[in-house]
Amino acid sequence: MLKNFENWLLENNYSASTSADYMGRIERLCRKEEFTLAYLVENIASILPQYETAGEKSSYGKRSHTSVRQALRRFKMFLSAEKLV
Repeated sequence: MLKNFENWLLENNYSASTSADYMGRIERLCRKEEFTLAYLVENIASILPQYETAGEKSSYGKRSHTSVRQALRRFKMFLSAEKLV
């Protein structure tokens, strides 16, 4: 599914480096939080707000010029576009 996410980003005019970076950030976030990709997909609506500006994990979401937060936002868009949530 992460490869599909990367391809979706490329199809939506994101650069190859950004697409690969966002895919990797989702993967690392799952490892860090110790949850599966399936769990993230099922719970994206409640997980994403935790990384937003006012969320309890906003400092992690803010890392690397907010790219963790941006990756999560784009992943949610991907899931909606692919009708997976």
